[in-house]
Amino acid sequence: MNRPRTTIKQMRTAVGVLSLLLFAQTAFWLVYDIADRGPLGAWELWSSGSGSGLAATTSLDLGLAALQLAAGWAALARLRGVGGLLVVSCVSTVAFRLPVVWYMVLDSPSDPWFGALRGPSLTAVGVTCLLAVAVALVLGVLLLRGRRLEAEARAAADLADGGAGRPAKVTAAASSALVAVLNVFYITRNAVTAVQVGPGALTDLLVGRGTGRSVLGVSSPWQWTCLTVLCGMGMLLAGRRRPVATGVSLGLALLMMPPAFSELWGYLVAQTVPQTAVDVTQNLLELVGSAAVVALIVTDGLRDRQERRLAPTPDPRPEDPTPDEDSAAGTRGTLASTDA
Repeated sequence: MNRPRTTIKQMRTAVGVLSLLLFAQTAFWLVYDIADRGPLGAWELWSSGSGSGLAATTSLDLGLAALQLAAGWAALARLRGVGGLLVVSCVSTVAFRLPVVWYMVLDSPSDPWFGALRGPSLTAVGVTCLLAVAVALVLGVLLLRGRRLEAEARAAADLADGGAGRPAKVTAAASSALVAVLNVFYITRNAVTAVQVGPGALTDLLVGRGTGRSVLGVSSPWQWTCLTVLCGMGMLLAGRRRPVATGVSLGLALLMMPPAFSELWGYLVAQTVPQTAVDVTQNLLELVGSAAVVALIVTDGLRDRQERRLAPTPDPRPEDPTPDEDSAAGTRGTLASTDA
């Protein structure tokens, strides 16, 4: 019985390290822009999208870096909700790094993807994105494997609680409502864009042709499409109060808050970004709404910790006088639990 427990511990370490590798790829290009443009120039780039030449990153990479770092740290620390964080990190990495791979494939000397803009090598950035996608796919396979191993370990240990606890009703309802409203924004904006520019131009926007000044940048329609899928998943899980919903909600919040903050800064403080009322409303929902959900999740976590601390410790079973700590901890930090 010790063998599967050891395997689960190794699995947690592996997925944590892989998530930190994804963070390292994103952080490298963020640091590249800081070194190339200086801290103020990089912040101007992320908050307004302005600046000379071709950059490596956008404000979305700030959110992706925060998500990947949190997922890796949570996996290594075996925190509750790590499964949802890892799932969102894995899916987001594939969704926002795969376009750069086809930028690289479709680029040619006679028809440069970014035209006359000069900056970081598209090939260099594309290769790191290809590696990131490969790591994310391996991470996804390990998550599926880890889920099965943990289910077996829970059954072997006769753990009746079934793993991570469900999110509180208020937190689940707030998270589900937030992502539902945001999904209305994303779907509507893509529909309006399709009507305004036509299907052909929308296709060009979705694949990223001529839409940005950053190699890692993706078009707004592509970003809205990916967020529609992610928020739809979060809405479904939160609405059903699945244990994994807490991590998914936290992951979505970490992904959305940094770019929303930077765009609001560019509009309200620096006044360098023209935005419509719809843009401002969407950014406020992403920032303030996500911050509120994070606050609810943290409050729930602190309350659960206090309740566990005050709860009496059960006596060990006669047939198992030295209960394994990893088995008990496995119920707190499941990799990808989706128990009802």
